[in-house]
Amino acid sequence: MLDTTLYNTEEILRLLDLEEIGEDRFRGQSHFMGSPNVFGGQVLGQSLHAATATVDGRRPHSLHSLFILPGNHRLPIDYEVERVRDGGTFSTRRVVAYQEGKRIFVTSISFQTAEEGLSHQKAMPDAKPPESLASTVKTWKESAGNGKRPFMPVPVDFRADHGGDLYSGHEGKPGKYVWTKAPITLPDDVQLHETLFAYVSDYGLLWTSLQPHGVRMGDPRLQIASLDHSIWFHRPFRMDEWLLFAMESPNASGGRGLCFAHVYNQQGELVATLAQEGLIRLREKKNP
Repeated sequence: MLDTTLYNTEEILRLLDLEEIGEDRFRGQSHFMGSPNVFGGQVLGQSLHAATATVDGRRPHSLHSLFILPGNHRLPIDYEVERVRDGGTFSTRRVVAYQEGKRIFVTSISFQTAEEGLSHQKAMPDAKPPESLASTVKTWKESAGNGKRPFMPVPVDFRADHGGDLYSGHEGKPGKYVWTKAPITLPDDVQLHETLFAYVSDYGLLWTSLQPHGVRMGDPRLQIASLDHSIWFHRPFRMDEWLLFAMESPNASGGRGLCFAHVYNQQGELVATLAQEGLIRLREKKNP
């Protein structure tokens, strides 16, 4: 039985399943993640669900998003889908998310009919197998209430192949490897796996840009927020099988951090690539 004190997989799958409220219009509920703001992964996953509902026989291959305003977790989110183009092979959709009549998020998603073609990939890095690593989720729960971030259940397990966890890797090094997998067997629904992947893709990526500077989540000086987020889907995958997120941050400047992740299955296939830039502003403490 699923340990709901650690994992909320079924709750998140329901959250990502939107209500249709009109032609190309959808409504999604929000949930509490320990912050008054809506979790960025929620809006990513729900937007992908909305766009996919307007496309037949094609799968998403790229998603490019901008976070405009923080969402309120107490309010539902309305999604409007624009059918930009349906060509012979590709379809393009634009999705705008609204709360209280204000745009909080916008994304463009491209879909493609499956086809064969040239193939190569960046090799999978040498990471420890997930079976040999401890669950980061259990560690979070055990350390909750000790001055660290409050524990909230998550839809997947995380296992970090480094001295830290999902929130922090080796200080001074701009990279980390994290395995992830849903703790239950999921239905054979491609859209479900893709939308859950989009939800999970916002965990831990931006935090990689803090590592070279020795700044940790929870630092009272830190103001951190996602600004944009991109996903490229390369090959089929399942969220109930282990995926390795090989994260790195090639640059931080101007109060912003840039991060990438190459995502591999256990067979070494590159299944997706992520890119995210976010605000990582350090505010000086004011003297009393």
